[in-house]
Amino acid sequence: MVMASVNLADLKDDDVWIGYNEKLLLSEANQTFVLDTSKSNVPLPSGEYEVEVNFYPRWGADNNEKAKNVPELRSSQNLTLLGSGQTEQSVKVKNDRQRWVMSSLDMNTPWDEARFVTKLGPYEKYQSDMSHLHDAYYFPESDITLLVNRLKVEVTVWRLGRVKK
Repeated sequence: MVMASVNLADLKDDDVWIGYNEKLLLSEANQTFVLDTSKSNVPLPSGEYEVEVNFYPRWGADNNEKAKNVPELRSSQNLTLLGSGQTEQSVKVKNDRQRWVMSSLDMNTPWDEARFVTKLGPYEKYQSDMSHLHDAYYFPESDITLLVNRLKVEVTVWRLGRVKK
């Protein structure tokens, strides 16, 4: 078993990982495989990437006498990927903003327009389908929606993407 991955180059340890990976079973001495990054849950931005293949004997080599004594192995190659068309920087900003929402906003957080615009960028406001008391605030640069109760003037819930409920 090997782990093959396409990782955005130069990510820092505290950056949100951007890439695609798969565990692959090797069954022949020479084997070719394709990492189809279009299967990624999130489209990869254009940029510089490192393609890696790692062999870990603890991942299933126990039943293979030849493989279980092989040390961990790693091979990598750099490449330029013409991905989703988004820039690497815009994806990093979006990921950081979404992480901020996930770690900072709870249900019933008071609506603070200035704070949210500062943290998430400009928004588009529209009627929510959650109830007639809710408005949806979509922040395109962050690709996240805050559903806000107009009476309580507080965030009821947040959702990734542009949603109405």
